[in-house]
Amino acid sequence: MIRAVKKAGKRMIRLAPFLLCASLLTGCSEEQETLVYVGQSDNWKAILMTVHTQGTEKEKQVLRLSYKSADIDSVYNIRYRLTGLTEEVSGREDDMNNKTGIVYHTDCSGCALTDESSTFTVTVDWSPNRKESFSLQFVRKE
Repeated sequence: MIRAVKKAGKRMIRLAPFLLCASLLTGCSEEQETLVYVGQSDNWKAILMTVHTQGTEKEKQVLRLSYKSADIDSVYNIRYRLTGLTEEVSGREDDMNNKTGIVYHTDCSGCALTDESSTFTVTVDWSPNRKESFSLQFVRKE
């Protein structure tokens, strides 16, 4: 009986790499298309990445806002808005202390998918009484 268990264990060990590879290939079989949009103002830079899974109506969006100036400690009460997606994206941060940027993740299913001609506008308000708006332009497809 012990011999039979050892043989079965050896078979499982030999099968493990094959099963791992098969599961990885299956998980990666869905093709994805990523579109990247970039824009900037005097003080802010934004990168929007939209990831569409081919053959579906699902899309994930990631917005990254970065403050460009050296006086990042003076930036607080930040409110941002992205228009151009099916639903408007907005958020707020108290300050930028210890942050290299603001990252906002969202996704949708059954929404209007982005393409190379999609247009987006980012508006950032921050204290004291500062506001900038700028457009994001398509830069590449991955």
